Amino acid sequence: MSSSITAISPQKKNRGRCNIFVDGEYAFSLSEKLAASLQVGAVLTPEEKQRLLHEDEKQKAFQRCLHYLQYRPRSRAEIKGYLEKKGFSGPAVQNAIYRLESYGYIDDKSFARMWIESRCRSRPRGEFALRHELRQKGVAEAIIDRMLADFEETGPAWRAVAPRLATWAKLDRTELKQKFYQYLNRRGFSWETCQTVWAQALVFLDTSAEKKY
Repeated sequence: MSSSITAISPQKKNRGRCNIFVDGEYAFSLSEKLAASLQVGAVLTPEEKQRLLHEDEKQKAFQRCLHYLQYRPRSRAEIKGYLEKKGFSGPAVQNAIYRLESYGYIDDKSFARMWIESRCRSRPRGEFALRHELRQKGVAEAIIDRMLADFEETGPAWRAVAPRLATWAKLDRTELKQKFYQYLNRRGFSWETCQTVWAQALVFLDTSAEKKY
């Protein structure tokens, strides 16, 4: 059943959106862009209303994604999960992801690379931990393998543990070694890396001790 649009008015508390009134009563809201395609007095069929609402939902989903991406890069799976939790329909979710990928706003290869680089700079993690974190973000195993193919964890392991050596130096070597290994293991570094960095730490501690005398 067709109805007539009787009023189109901007929302007071939500800039960029308009209220649409049909047959004298509030019917739904649309973005200003979509509302601009309507005219007071025009006939609105049920099919046209559904088309407008679907288009409006796609726009809202895309805008939500842009806001979500302001805080940090996101994986494709994170974007999909976020929109689904917000109640967006499947077509709106897929449309938003397609647009974001076409604009280069989401790219799991770039995301994985940036995640690894960020961890190495501020919160060093070993390969095992990085794999686990990227899997949790929904990154495909093939991409993870590719991004970690040349990963060398000795440097990150040393950066993770070096700031704590001054405090731990007061411990006897057996207790120090145990704490040292546990600390690196919890951050996903391999046993072999722990051994390599432990040897490096011993040289550092012995050299520091000699300088005191």
